Amino acid sequence: MTANSGKPIALVSAPTLAAHFPSFQLALLSPTLRKAGFEVEPLSLFMQFGKAIGWKLNDALSNVYPSMVGEWIWSKAAFGEVASEAAYVKLYRSNLESICRDAGCTLKELRAVRNEKTFEFLDWAMESIDWSRYAVVGFTVVFQQMVASLALARRIKAKYPQLPIVFGGATFEDDIASEIVKQCGWVDAIHCGDADLTIADVMRRLANGLPLEGLPGLMYRKKDGGVTYSGRAPNLENLDLTPVPDFDEYFHLRESTGYDDAPDSHEVMIPFETARGCWYGMKNHCTFCGLNRSGMDFRSKSAPQVLEHLQTLSRRYGALHFNAIDNILAPEYVTELFGKLAEGKTDLKLHYEIRPSMSHQQLKLMRLGGLVSVQPGVESFSTHVLTLMKKFTTAMKNVELLKWTTYYGITNLYNILYGFAGETAEDYRAQAKVMRQIFHVQPPWSMSLARPDRGSPMFEQPGKHGITRLTPSRCYPFIYPKQFDLQKAAYFFEDERDQVPDPSAWDACLDAVAEWKDRWTRGPKPTLSYVKGWQTLTIHDRRGAKPRAHRFDDRTAELYELCGDAKRREDLLAKFDGDAGFLDGALDELIEQGLLLELDDKLLALALPDNPNH
Repeated sequence: MTANSGKPIALVSAPTLAAHFPSFQLALLSPTLRKAGFEVEPLSLFMQFGKAIGWKLNDALSNVYPSMVGEWIWSKAAFGEVASEAAYVKLYRSNLESICRDAGCTLKELRAVRNEKTFEFLDWAMESIDWSRYAVVGFTVVFQQMVASLALARRIKAKYPQLPIVFGGATFEDDIASEIVKQCGWVDAIHCGDADLTIADVMRRLANGLPLEGLPGLMYRKKDGGVTYSGRAPNLENLDLTPVPDFDEYFHLRESTGYDDAPDSHEVMIPFETARGCWYGMKNHCTFCGLNRSGMDFRSKSAPQVLEHLQTLSRRYGALHFNAIDNILAPEYVTELFGKLAEGKTDLKLHYEIRPSMSHQQLKLMRLGGLVSVQPGVESFSTHVLTLMKKFTTAMKNVELLKWTTYYGITNLYNILYGFAGETAEDYRAQAKVMRQIFHVQPPWSMSLARPDRGSPMFEQPGKHGITRLTPSRCYPFIYPKQFDLQKAAYFFEDERDQVPDPSAWDACLDAVAEWKDRWTRGPKPTLSYVKGWQTLTIHDRRGAKPRAHRFDDRTAELYELCGDAKRREDLLAKFDGDAGFLDGALDELIEQGLLLELDDKLLALALPDNPNH
């Protein structure tokens, strides 16, 4: 069947998104609705906007925090002038100038996007697309798509007041959804929660003007203006029920908009989903994490179906690069997914979010299976601070992860966070010392103050985490009109907190991270490696200004290799028949030379093997 009067459903993914990341939401919901009998037209309008303003600028505007410029540029088009543009630019000048440098534009040109280009784009969208053709228009909202979606939806509703408009997506839980429905009369309904089992009924009722009462997940405005809500839609428990995503429309747009041939284009990273929720967060919710919220319960696809979907998508689109949008890797995938990919000797390239507790051998297998990039929960090189975050891993495990991901050529996208109640200045003095020993492994993306994002324990229980004041980020009053309750509409918050050391305590680590990143960016990169003879081992140390070489023979060489993975002293002592004199002397020498790291009652050889087969 089709929707009302044979009209199709429009599914919209609005700006502001980077052009090389297709909308997974459109790709998943389109075949889901088609299977239920609907004709569906996905509209990746973020691609058309990228063409209109230039791909490089579009991608730069997709960076989210702190200015949320990808939302701000649409605010005037959605609501009119809500606050002083000059005041916004003054407040975020440094961030905006950085965006302009990345985009190769001026601040004047960026402001013209807000004051001219967004309006021109909305005019184009209204003139080029016959919205009267549709039975329902659905907007999927993630990241910085809220305000552009509201701006376009407002125009559609003004011209076609009888056309139902529904919002959904990961942005929406009860709080944000209720404020949008309350303040934006042109949005008829918002769906909260997994849509897989409920979206067909939502669209059928909206398209045919049927009552909406009792629909799980649907928050909607009644004819009398009141808002009703039946509660969040249930989590989809069996992810094997989801179809192969359909990215046909996106790949058509890559070609028709000229993106494929643009000098600023990027290789597509096809998003794919193998799990929802977080198995670790079910047990220990990291204090700063606002992801998942009501969808924390962990569910994963079977490995055979993941393999089938990867095979289908790769064949259909001729693509090799895949970005798992999961919040955490399902443990069984190490062998059941990556082991199979390794056996197949494919050239697929996969990105995953992982726990930092992955072992050397697990990383080796996963790299053979195509793992080229990870986003691990490193966050700190202090076990005490990690415990305060509820990470329940150790600084040594984090260093080991960096060592072996660097060795195997796995890009490691991690951050260092600070500002947790109970941390001490000594935590950061010790971290700075560790950092300066490991300049030869990949540096963090950034070091920043932990944020109390909506849904995080820091947000939900501020007092418990030393937060004495919690207010929406300063960017929001420049984005939403005054009638919005920003305590409900905002996702990012600013705060004041106690139970943390004086800010100067963080300086040594901030300086170390800045130097670390600079040396990797400007080159030559610092290195620490070793080559092995039959019973000798030579370490080449190029971490400092002057290269150094160290040679170790026989038992000392054996000891160093034994510490390739972190070992306890007592385990090493057993390996050398209880010869404490030799062991302590050799360990002291290796530690003094900065070649061996002693941390968390374990010892780790820092040098990476030159031999590629470890």
